[in-house]
Amino acid sequence: MGTQHEATASGGISLGGTATARIERNLGMTPEADKFLGDLASRSGLSEGDVIRLALGMFRTALDAKRDGKHFGVASSPEVLDIELVGF
Repeated sequence: MGTQHEATASGGISLGGTATARIERNLGMTPEADKFLGDLASRSGLSEGDVIRLALGMFRTALDAKRDGKHFGVASSPEVLDIELVGF
């Protein structure tokens, strides 16, 4: 296994490594997406906002991996991972 990237809900995404002020956004979604978001929050014990922040961090990791010529997915064993997402 290689690098670990910690997924943090409370810290959000920060380019400088420190907490920054939050910006409020309105997000339109289908009823199905809203239910899915609520289900993920319930299953994880996180707020819906934290679920979205974690998802953005994971998406960024996936895009970075693709840019570097790697693949992003799920493995049955941690030994084959280059990057492990932890903290959720």
